Amino acid sequence: MSENAKHPIKSVGRSVRILETLKDSDWHGVTEISRKVDLNKGSVHHHLSTLKENGFVVEEDGKYRLGMRFLEFGIHARNQMKLYEVAKPKIDELAEETGELANLMIEENGLGVYLYIAGGDQALSLDTKVGTQQYLHTCALGKTILAHLPDPEVDRILQNHGLPEETPNTVTDREDLFRELEQVRERGLAFDGEERAEGIRCVAAPIRTNDGELLGAVSVSGPASRMKQHRFKNEIADLVENTATVIQINATYG
Repeated sequence: MSENAKHPIKSVGRSVRILETLKDSDWHGVTEISRKVDLNKGSVHHHLSTLKENGFVVEEDGKYRLGMRFLEFGIHARNQMKLYEVAKPKIDELAEETGELANLMIEENGLGVYLYIAGGDQALSLDTKVGTQQYLHTCALGKTILAHLPDPEVDRILQNHGLPEETPNTVTDREDLFRELEQVRERGLAFDGEERAEGIRCVAAPIRTNDGELLGAVSVSGPASRMKQHRFKNEIADLVENTATVIQINATYG
């Protein structure tokens, strides 16, 4: 779990704000970026020029977008993780077997990060993509992760990120969340009742080593209309739990 930098470098922080703005849409001009990040146009142009020189942004007709060098960094970071290597084929199988979206998430800096997503033949197109960050309390994957972290670490995550509401069903009360996390530990599964996105339900299970170290979580998500009680709580839940177990074994002994 990361903490705020004691001596942050302001110029780096400004570059990050500019990159976050570029991430939100395809192309931006200097004036638009300047307004969004509250920096003067000269400063924004200097940052963009440096980022362009290093391959992190592309400029065309005075407008800028993120460069493909980020793709190189992201793929390299993901491929360094043994969990991705051993989990990918099992996530693909889970998606094919259920026909829905199968997801692999890890925790990084107090947020959930989608490490891999595979879609079955009936899978919805959602706003979650590989690399998307997610508040942990808002989804089954995240609640699974929180349930298997030490309480002091959960406290730090909540202190840093709070409990923002994403739908009317999102758990935003600390005591309610901790009660739910206890239930997740007891049953070994977490369920998302349209808490991150209305109309979408999800069931997740943790991936841990034999000594209890948390590696991540796996889930299946789909429309509430197809995630009915028996299929949701039994059939799909069993498939998710079995997939997590196989990934755990492969990650431990593979």
